[in-house]
Amino acid sequence: MSALKPKIDLAVGDTITGPTRPLTTTRVGWYSVGLLSAAAGRLMPIQFNIHTDDEYARSQGLPAAIADGMHSTNWLSTMLSEHFGEHYLVRGALRTKFIKPTYVNVPITTKGVVTAKTDSADGGTVYQLDVWCEDDKGEKLTVGDASATVVD
Repeated sequence: MSALKPKIDLAVGDTITGPTRPLTTTRVGWYSVGLLSAAAGRLMPIQFNIHTDDEYARSQGLPAAIADGMHSTNWLSTMLSEHFGEHYLVRGALRTKFIKPTYVNVPITTKGVVTAKTDSADGGTVYQLDVWCEDDKGEKLTVGDASATVVD
């Protein structure tokens, strides 16, 4: 079995966790440059906005810069791909909702809990999960649901 097809044996109630790491100003800047450059078709400079500049964020009524919601969604997707491998990448889904700001430089942890485990029509197993990102105080910032169909 390849590294992309891990053996999956989770039960309802089991949890999965990703690493704890901050969304740094540098990482948020790279993301900003990447999206803008892709849209423009050429390398673009970092834009100063509520995601990349603390001072500007404060001028807009925020206590600090906030990460774009896609950061936490991407980190949840990474956690799912690390636990389910290509089962998630090929036959998985993820939906997220941003319920509180994710402040730049605050450590974030991705987590999930298996809420259902059913048989699929093709003999595989469908895992349903509640997933979320939480800050260093355990407060949920991004929530969602995900699935992965595991076929051996």
